[in-house]
Amino acid sequence: MTVPEKIITKEPEATDNSSFRRLNALVNTAVEAIITITGDGLIDAINPAGEKMFGYAADELIGKNIQVLMPSPYREQHNGYLQNYHQTGQASIIGIGREVVGLRKDGTQFPMDLSVGRFELDDGVYFTGIARDVTSRKEQENRLRDLAASLEEKNRELETIVYVASHDLRSPLVNIQGFSKELEFACNEIRRLSHEHNIDSSELNRLGDLLNRDVPEAIDYILSGVTKIDALLSGFLKYSRLGKVEPQFSVAPIDKIVQNILNAMEFQIQSSEATVVKEPLHDCIGDQRLVDQVFTNLIDNAIKFRNPSRPLKIRIDSSINHDKVIYRVQDNGLGIAKEYLGKVFEIFHRLNPKSTIGDGLGLTMTQRMMEKQKGRIWIESEEGEGSCFFVELRATQHGSQIATSH
Repeated sequence: MTVPEKIITKEPEATDNSSFRRLNALVNTAVEAIITITGDGLIDAINPAGEKMFGYAADELIGKNIQVLMPSPYREQHNGYLQNYHQTGQASIIGIGREVVGLRKDGTQFPMDLSVGRFELDDGVYFTGIARDVTSRKEQENRLRDLAASLEEKNRELETIVYVASHDLRSPLVNIQGFSKELEFACNEIRRLSHEHNIDSSELNRLGDLLNRDVPEAIDYILSGVTKIDALLSGFLKYSRLGKVEPQFSVAPIDKIVQNILNAMEFQIQSSEATVVKEPLHDCIGDQRLVDQVFTNLIDNAIKFRNPSRPLKIRIDSSINHDKVIYRVQDNGLGIAKEYLGKVFEIFHRLNPKSTIGDGLGLTMTQRMMEKQKGRIWIESEEGEGSCFFVELRATQHGSQIATSH
């Protein structure tokens, strides 16, 4: 099919033939459908991409109303656009890209992006429509939307399962712990009675081994296991509850929040003989409760993982990066080897569970709190030298102004 000359110009004698051919080739080889219609809505020309898109040959469409390519309600809307144009002289959809639905020859419908232009020739007004089939894009969008909805539902289900399981499993743990205490009490009673009655020395020695070594050792293992499981279940409960928290955003006075944390942790700081340097900190946009917990966890971590060979030093400062505030909590503690840096935010992961206390949940919770606030947290660390945690949150309009309360 050859696109009519008037799509490009009405004055071929003033147009270089090679330029005309190039423009004509451009229209005919375009991947988008290009259709021109008259002011009355009749199809004047269509390029090969349009023929392929709608399933018609050009000669089947030339002279027909453009409505043949539109299902309802777009057909009726198009009539309204043309009527409005003839009545007011204003073309309301010119230059506006929008998503509509096209109708193929075989009756199938498909989504397409459409933009419309207008031009005038000696014989009247014409409109040019450029359309792109976006079926593939819409299918991908629908798949992503369905996947997001499925993941959200699965996440809710998982949080419910974790909550219920954690809550229900604590009841039998209480029984195990209680009966272990009863067993311990019974052993003490047997010891007392064995000393009060005349029991053969060999039997007394054997009974002593059972009461003073074997049974207490078993009880210690039971209670240790109960304590560990109880800590894990408590962690699960805290993690599941965090998923139900809806952040309340406001201007967070970080300088004041961190100072209050330091005041509350004064005993821990003094006991660890730590020196804390806090620079004046920028405000940010965040949930003040979550922000408080984030910095509490980071300062507490610095104290827990201090290096026993030197006095602990903690430095807290901030800076502005475009529309973000970046806070740094830096210490000279134990540090983390490079191969473990990617694991520090994993749930229940502990680098050295035997030598440090905790449930391995603090940094996981901290990362989740930052995600709830659309923020970020990351770490830089060197084993034996210390760690620096970076916290990024949205800056206020006046984020460049440093807080004065410190």
